[in-house]
Amino acid sequence: MSDPPGNGDLMLGRSDAATIARRYRLGPVTALTGPTATGLQGAVWRLSTTEGDFAVKVPVRRQDEHEMRASAAFADAAIAAGVFAPTAVRTIEGDLLTDLAEGRPALEPTQVRVYDWVDLDEADPGIDPGAVGQLLGVLHRVGEPTTAPVDPWYTEIVGERAWAELARAALDGAAPFAVDLAAATASVSDLEKVVRPPSGLRICHRDLWGDNVRTTAGGRVCVIDWDNAGPADPAGELAMVLTEFATDGVGSVDVCRARRLLDGYLAAGGPARLHAPADFSMVLCVLGHILELHVRAWLRGEHLARSVAGVAEFLDRRVTACTIDALLAVGAAAS
Repeated sequence: MSDPPGNGDLMLGRSDAATIARRYRLGPVTALTGPTATGLQGAVWRLSTTEGDFAVKVPVRRQDEHEMRASAAFADAAIAAGVFAPTAVRTIEGDLLTDLAEGRPALEPTQVRVYDWVDLDEADPGIDPGAVGQLLGVLHRVGEPTTAPVDPWYTEIVGERAWAELARAALDGAAPFAVDLAAATASVSDLEKVVRPPSGLRICHRDLWGDNVRTTAGGRVCVIDWDNAGPADPAGELAMVLTEFATDGVGSVDVCRARRLLDGYLAAGGPARLHAPADFSMVLCVLGHILELHVRAWLRGEHLARSVAGVAEFLDRRVTACTIDALLAVGAAAS
């Protein structure tokens, strides 16, 4: 993955809004606001029409219609099973994606997706862990078993050599996080030794971080950003969600929150169980790649403030052997 481009690469205009409204049959446009959010996956705009408000997502990278239909089918199944999520809107032809290439500069986005608009609270990893566990249990029940290959983002480590090279480059470049990174990389690469290939694959969301699991003004928990849905080990995703929603700001496990999350998961019929450090393979790979992404972005001179903040967040909340042992103990008690 690459760092997201600047807002200028993700802009929409009034003519784009009219095109989108026409292709998705949304009614006459009354307002276009945004981007209301930007991230690694793209930017989101709020499109208001006489029919209501809609979220228009402009992806950073060109997406495949067939792959997006698969993730949308998973989201639809989850919604039918009781998970609250924005509903995808389809074009007149029944497609999820529409191309805005006509008449646009080559470097600007060429695709958008549209969803029903949902007013969401700010990201908060401290939201009700029982509700998070319950929705994860439902997702793991409706996700179909699969033998499809898993993206290396979720299965491959950064590796000891690469960590050493990144730490050395950060020191040579006088990165503000260089000393802290150098101090952490040995333990990070050592922990990667527990990583094992996933098993028992099902279709999972694979991106259930705090940014994508939000509450609404009415208190409902809403899941967004289903674009990365695909094959994963449910135990790996359970470990990742526990890491996000049951640890504090310095990476220590909140046993009460972890137990409530697991109780919600089990009550919803979630099939995964945590037995060994290898069950944390997915979160170790993903967090390692995210850290690598931020470090390399800083070394390239891109999005410096965002990269420094990203490295700091990882180093503050990184998964350690103690984190894994504590969550395994809670998992054993819950089972």
